[in-house]
Amino acid sequence: MSLFDYFSYLTEARCRFSRIAGGCDPIENAFGGLDAVLQAAAAEPKADLPEQVEELGAIMLRVTPLIAEAAGEWVARELMNIGMTAAIALVTGPADDPLRYDKQCYVALLRCDLGAAICRREIARRGDPLVRAIGVQRAWSASDNNEHSLQ
Repeated sequence: MSLFDYFSYLTEARCRFSRIAGGCDPIENAFGGLDAVLQAAAAEPKADLPEQVEELGAIMLRVTPLIAEAAGEWVARELMNIGMTAAIALVTGPADDPLRYDKQCYVALLRCDLGAAICRREIARRGDPLVRAIGVQRAWSASDNNEHSLQ
């Protein structure tokens, strides 16, 4: 990947985390921001962008409590803390960090849990229509079986 790609991913991450600071959905924007952080980490740039990474790290640190509060029902606080700390370290730390891969793994775990939280929240918002439909179908099937067994 090029330096342009790296810079683009950092810009996307900054945009996503800044949206959280501006009052937008913390879970969806954290998911997108962490995805961009992982993409930037995979780019392994050949040049440093100290101003951009310091600004992004500061924004991420500032919005971590907002993400933790919004996702607290679905994401363990321990994973939230270590995942966001790892994400900030990926952005601001050296590319030759011996724990870099482990940090990427924790960020990926947090991103996955946030993705699952988005799905669970949406299912709950809709009243879990699939489970209700299955329950109704089972009730009708049981009713049909009961009627036919008496005939």
